[in-house]
Amino acid sequence: MKILLIDNNDNQLLELKQELHKSRAQFAHVTGLNAAVSALSQHQFNVVICAAMVDNSKGSAIFEMIAKKFPAIVRILIDSNEQQEQSAVHYCFAKPLACQTIIKTITQLSNNNQAITKDIIVKTIANIKVLPSPPKVYMQLNAILKASNTDSQKIAQIIQQDPALTAKVLQFSNNTFATGTKPMMNISDAITKMGIDTLCCIVMTAELFSYKPDIKNFSILDEQLHSLATAKLAASMVKQELKQDAMIAGLLHDIGKVVLYEVNEKSTALFFMHRINDDDNIALENKIFASDHSHVGGYLLHTWGFSYQIIEAVVLHHQPEKLLLKSFGIAQAVYLANILVRKQTPNEAFIEHYKLSGVIDALTRRAEKLM
Repeated sequence: MKILLIDNNDNQLLELKQELHKSRAQFAHVTGLNAAVSALSQHQFNVVICAAMVDNSKGSAIFEMIAKKFPAIVRILIDSNEQQEQSAVHYCFAKPLACQTIIKTITQLSNNNQAITKDIIVKTIANIKVLPSPPKVYMQLNAILKASNTDSQKIAQIIQQDPALTAKVLQFSNNTFATGTKPMMNISDAITKMGIDTLCCIVMTAELFSYKPDIKNFSILDEQLHSLATAKLAASMVKQELKQDAMIAGLLHDIGKVVLYEVNEKSTALFFMHRINDDDNIALENKIFASDHSHVGGYLLHTWGFSYQIIEAVVLHHQPEKLLLKSFGIAQAVYLANILVRKQTPNEAFIEHYKLSGVIDALTRRAEKLM
């Protein structure tokens, strides 16, 4: 991994520079915006780490420019104000710098980043005329939820700025979380009945599935229902602090399909002609498209600025053998939830490794109820 440090005149990143030097990482350290532009134009970097302010420009604004010209780059911001909306930032670390944590994070994301930024994937997404839009309202909500003084009124105000989105959120809420009582008529009702985390996921669903690709033999409604069921099942398997990210990863795990299947109409027709129902068809996707929906989806989320914890779950949800290297978390929950919702048989080594044989029947029954 080649790393670029964009520093300010106060040398905010000096300590990190010294630690990177000790770890023998490949990196360059520049001061000021002009030097950063020059370095980016002359060299190919995988990761850019930027100070909060550089030459009177916010680091988040600098990353927005970098994201447009160099979308494959991982963007890490050093900013004590982690609560503001930072849609072009993959990671945000506050001062004082936890240098070893930053270096470890870069090392861990290396394999997934290389897998989703291959030329074929970058070119595939670049050639799509119309892409799904990033869930902007969700990102606003996610930012304010990090603040300690957030209340339901602020959340409702953000959602209600978009009447069409408000209507969709209430529709999804009533259809998906019906309780047999009076239907939810406003966002405040939805917050009270479902909780903030679940509401945020419904907001994301409403935003993402407002995009309706015209793909023959492909049902966006079926994908929506499958993703919602996967999200809810995955969230039920993890610790409380991981539930929201597990729901988000579950909602997004198949987002790559709406991009991949629009690459070429003839290739897509060939894929649907030969695909096997109730199978993952990943090998067939790679044979026909030279990529698959997991990696395309991972790169799409990368361009939107989602965390690599969520991106990892999207990329690996058809690769259980790679999930065995870590403790049970979001990625493992999304893999298992997707398998069970699709009524497929989980990988035996996965079940044995995580000692799930005693609960797999109960999880299977829960998946059946969700669908």
